[in-house]
Amino acid sequence: MREPVGKCQNCKTLIYCSGGFLEGVVNKDQTLFCFSCANLTSTEKPTVSLSSYHPEWPALFKREEEMIREVLGDHALGIEHIGSTAIPGLQAKPIIDIMTGIESLDSYDQYIPNLSTIGYTYVPKLELEDRRFFKKEKKTQTFHLHLCEFGGKEWEEKLLFRDYLRQHPEELEEYNSLKNILADRYSNDRPAYTESKGPFITSIIQKAKRK
Repeated sequence: MREPVGKCQNCKTLIYCSGGFLEGVVNKDQTLFCFSCANLTSTEKPTVSLSSYHPEWPALFKREEEMIREVLGDHALGIEHIGSTAIPGLQAKPIIDIMTGIESLDSYDQYIPNLSTIGYTYVPKLELEDRRFFKKEKKTQTFHLHLCEFGGKEWEEKLLFRDYLRQHPEELEEYNSLKNILADRYSNDRPAYTESKGPFITSIIQKAKRK
């Protein structure tokens, strides 16, 4: 039985214990961290730092796309560059977000060994119902990989948001302004920064669905 034991001190992810295995890390001072934050010290927190759009970002995605296709083969039904680095002209945290569509999330664990060969580590985030999260850290670049069901709600909405902002410069500038305001307000609180963007993102998805 999986039972909740607390939340990560940094990102507030809910952490569970399953079969005697803690799906997180307890520090010496008894603070609790999820696996993705476990390497942060008690004085370090994930911060918000935006960069101007960089034309190299699509090329970085393409290189990762080729490697992902190589290790997943026909199981990768689609691979897309998503998030702010996928939208020309938009300021972003310089993290390349990649969405890979698979037939069913029930089989995600079979891909963990393949993805690990190209540097992606699975990070359990049990609050994510519609996707599975992987992370790759290089000296100069971070990549986030999101496995989700091809053609499902998560897949469709991520593409609707990306494509709408690519095609509507006024809303893109509005999002740029909002991100700058929130980055100043929540520079040391990334979860709050992400949460505060939610209403705008939802509004754009709704606009895209009505088109």
